[in-house]
Amino acid sequence: MRLLQTTVGLLLGLSLLAFTGCGSLELSTAPPAEVAIAPEAAGAGEVAAAAPETVPEVVGESQGVAVEAEAPTAEPPFTPSPTLGLEVTPTPLPTETPPPTETPLPTDTPPPLTETPVPQPIIRVDGSLDTSINVRGGPGTNYPIVGQLLPGQEMPVTGRSADGTWWQLDLSPVGGTSGWIYGQLVTFQGDDGAIAVAEAPPPPPTATPAPVAEAPPAEPAPADNSDESAPPPPESDDLGCGKDFCVTYQNMLSIHENGGCIGNHSIYITVLEGPPPGRPLDGVVIGDTFGNVEVASGDKGPGTAEVTLWMNDMSLIAKRHINGTPFTSEQSFSFASHDENIPADLLYAKGYCESIEDCTRRQNSNQLCRGHYSWQVTFHKFD
Repeated sequence: MRLLQTTVGLLLGLSLLAFTGCGSLELSTAPPAEVAIAPEAAGAGEVAAAAPETVPEVVGESQGVAVEAEAPTAEPPFTPSPTLGLEVTPTPLPTETPPPTETPLPTDTPPPLTETPVPQPIIRVDGSLDTSINVRGGPGTNYPIVGQLLPGQEMPVTGRSADGTWWQLDLSPVGGTSGWIYGQLVTFQGDDGAIAVAEAPPPPPTATPAPVAEAPPAEPAPADNSDESAPPPPESDDLGCGKDFCVTYQNMLSIHENGGCIGNHSIYITVLEGPPPGRPLDGVVIGDTFGNVEVASGDKGPGTAEVTLWMNDMSLIAKRHINGTPFTSEQSFSFASHDENIPADLLYAKGYCESIEDCTRRQNSNQLCRGHYSWQVTFHKFD
């Protein structure tokens, strides 16, 4: 620093000397500024220049003008400008809100796999029939009738007979327990392979039909009873049976009268009143002993009616008049439609086989006119 001040003084002196030489300006040389060493700086080994006191100094005159030399002034330290009373609050940057997390929809749990239930096999009675179908206690017409199904009625199947010709039914829908129905009379619906063979109950004792008397030669019928199928009058004058109506005639039609083995299967009924030969009587309700079938005389002509024999056996009685008046009646024998329930000698007499032995053999193998037999019966009211 001392060297710098010495250099500056020399330069100033040379400048004044040159200026003096050019004019009459009197040169006055000011003593050089002193340099002081600050004690604390000296102690620290550093040199500090004493701030020169600002004193105007006449360095010369030119044409009567005094020229003053100004000492250099130190620049003030930088001071930040005070704020104009405004408090600047930094605005926080907006934070980015993360998008909502999408909640996955619950996946539908598939229902457990279940097996499709197999429909219950059923039988259905033909709705076009005009009569009911008997339900029996076992797989055969030798079993008693335990119920009857109406045309169009359906019933669950629970079993089959060993030969597959009869269905065992669940009768609980109609308030019963169980029964059997002949398969050819109904329509089966379902899987017949899933139907097991059901154990049949012991068959009841087979009732032997009463002997059938051959009718005597027919006498001319009255004008109002000219039907060729009408039975002849009884041959005895002792007609009393102790009831309102007596059974005076029972007969099985021959194979020719019945139209062969694919012919009819009916019971033809005649109702008469008065002394022999009698006259047709209408309005008498005839039915089976189980109360399943009822018809009124006069339905098929004067004093006549008809019951269809659907692979079953039945006995008939005169029950009441259609006006409600009750009757007592003698009971017919059991009209059968199964080969094994018809005496072999009767089958032979009516032309269904070549001999009694032949009838017996064919009865046991169902080789006759099974289900296609027709009968006649006459109920007579004598007083």
